[in-house]
Amino acid sequence: MNKMPQTGIATGLILILFGLVGYFAGGRASVTALIPAFFGLPILLTSLLALKKLKLGMHLAAVFGLLGFLAPLGRIIPTAAKGEFELNLATGSMIAMVIVCGIFMALCIRSFREARRAKAG
Repeated sequence: MNKMPQTGIATGLILILFGLVGYFAGGRASVTALIPAFFGLPILLTSLLALKKLKLGMHLAAVFGLLGFLAPLGRIIPTAAKGEFELNLATGSMIAMVIVCGIFMALCIRSFREARRAKAG
C-alpha cells in the first residue's frame, strides 16, 4: 500500500499547525501568519482524496506542495539579496514552510518514480 496519502495528510496538518501557531504567537496581528495553513489545507484535502483516487489526489497535493515550497522562497530570496533579511517569527515560519514542503516534494517525486518503475516492470 502506498503511504503517500498519509504523508500528505501529516504534511497538511503540520503546515496548518505552523500557521495557527504563527498567528497566535504573533498576537493575531496579521492574517499573513496563516499562510502555511492556507497551503496546508489543500494538501490535507487532496491527500484525503488520494485515499480514494491515489494518482489524482497525490498529483494535486504535489502541486500545492510545490507552490508551498516556491512561494516563501519568492519572499526570502529577494529580501536576503537586498540585505534586509531578519530572522524573526515571520521568516522562521517561511523557512519552516520551505523545509516541510521541500521534504514533501522530494517524497512525492520519489513515490512517482517508484510507481512508474513498478508499472513499467
